[in-house]
Amino acid sequence: MTGHALPDAETVEAVLASHEGAWEAGTKVLSVRDLSPGLGQAAVLGVSAAAPDGRRSGWIVKIPGWGHRSLLDSRDSQLDRREAHFFSSGIPALLPPGLAVPQDATVVGHRGLDWIVMRDLGPVLGRPWTPAAATTTALRAALLYVPGARDPGLLDVPWLEREGHAAYTHHIPAGHDNLDALAHEPRLKALFTHEQVHALHTCLDAATELTSRAATLPTTLVHGDLTPRNAGLDADHTLVLIDWEHVGVGPVGFDLGTFVSLYRTFGGHGELDEPALLETYGRALGDLAGADSRHAAAVGFATVHLTWGLHLRLGPGLTAVRQGLHSDNPGELARHLDDIRSGCLRALAWASVAGVAAGH
Repeated sequence: MTGHALPDAETVEAVLASHEGAWEAGTKVLSVRDLSPGLGQAAVLGVSAAAPDGRRSGWIVKIPGWGHRSLLDSRDSQLDRREAHFFSSGIPALLPPGLAVPQDATVVGHRGLDWIVMRDLGPVLGRPWTPAAATTTALRAALLYVPGARDPGLLDVPWLEREGHAAYTHHIPAGHDNLDALAHEPRLKALFTHEQVHALHTCLDAATELTSRAATLPTTLVHGDLTPRNAGLDADHTLVLIDWEHVGVGPVGFDLGTFVSLYRTFGGHGELDEPALLETYGRALGDLAGADSRHAAAVGFATVHLTWGLHLRLGPGLTAVRQGLHSDNPGELARHLDDIRSGCLRALAWASVAGVAAGH
């Protein structure tokens, strides 16, 4: 952490009172809860407030840059400022019907830090994820193509993340080391077969090739971290997205790849038919782009599985296990290992689509 306590109710109330926003003048902050994610580099506060006439409202206050560096070790120099740039820009207004950001999102400054204040979307984000909801998400994710199509210059702004699918390549050496160590650790040696370990090494070594190939694909505005944890479908089936600190430009298929890769990790129920979801996304994207985009979307989707997905699981994912994370909770450890195994094997299934010869 930053070395000082999280803002209390009195501080939050004073900050709101000193700035204009959708909250009413004289709003009283009743309570503040720490909702900061364990791996995040931001403070996230749940704020309960009351207007002068007694009407209650719920808000989220996010303070980028407040948190600590985690095993994910993002080396993105713009991470602490990008989401504030996003909400201060015209991009949210360009999102088409079917996509939404938190209501009344406002960026205010306090003691040199950006505070992002927005309506609490708890009920929307708390809805269960099912394969049917994932299909709707595939359709809605294609809509991120629209802002760039309407305003091509939009994708040139310097603060947008680029090559987000390759953002964790610095974990590749740790991934190789962790794979080599499996054979010597009794509780881990059965995680993958010898052939699978060889194939995973091959995929890790293909990062430069994959990045070069991804650079030839059509691009789109990407959320950059589209997972079930950062998304929800409202009553009208609008896809509402939070946590825009990785918003950027990437290959088509990127966001669907991240969503599918971490679907079960973040609470999704049921098995996903990945080819069917990709077909849904590709057809929707083609309708928007006016050209058959299914092959390009498949390559982008597969690339994210083999970079973003593998680098996180074989790097910090396996490192956390080897360092004893979850060792006191066998059930949690088993779920973590199952995610590493299943996620890596699903990635291998897409290797040939991404152009990597990783026979296993």
